[in-house]
Amino acid sequence: MLTTRITVLVALLVVCFGCNQVSREQQMKVLLGEANDLLKQQTEVTGRWTNDFVTVFTAENRRQFPANRDFLQSRAEKILQLLDESSSLGNKTAEKYEQAVSLSSDDQQRRGLARIASSFRKSAEVDELFKSQIKIVSDDTIVDATTFNEKFLHSGQLIAQKKRESEGDFAAGRRLLKW
Repeated sequence: MLTTRITVLVALLVVCFGCNQVSREQQMKVLLGEANDLLKQQTEVTGRWTNDFVTVFTAENRRQFPANRDFLQSRAEKILQLLDESSSLGNKTAEKYEQAVSLSSDDQQRRGLARIASSFRKSAEVDELFKSQIKIVSDDTIVDATTFNEKFLHSGQLIAQKKRESEGDFAAGRRLLKW
């Protein structure tokens, strides 16, 4: 009788463990679906601020600085708001991937998901670097186009470097996940 109960108990534990594993996989799929939805939103917001950015911060407009400082500042406010939203969405996407990492039982999958999460964190850092670049317009110590452009272009180099890091993490994550 005791042996039968132990056998039944072991069988129940095996079944429960299996259910838990399926449940973890389902939770992970839900999290990755939510991350995908956030990414779609971020892509839309990024498209909006990018269009505004390339229209406002043209080489010609930068050459006219500081005469057009008011114009640039007025347009910068809208771009900064969109960058805030994009950065927030990127961080939320990264959080979903980080939560999925904790649910994965496969080491390679965990590493891949972690690299993807890192990519989204770095993408949010890129947004923050763009914000810093745009805020150069409001720096009252910059009073000539040459200094403005030097700082603007230097910020652009930092952005490009961080963007390469983000893309590298994403590519490494994809390789690990075999996407």
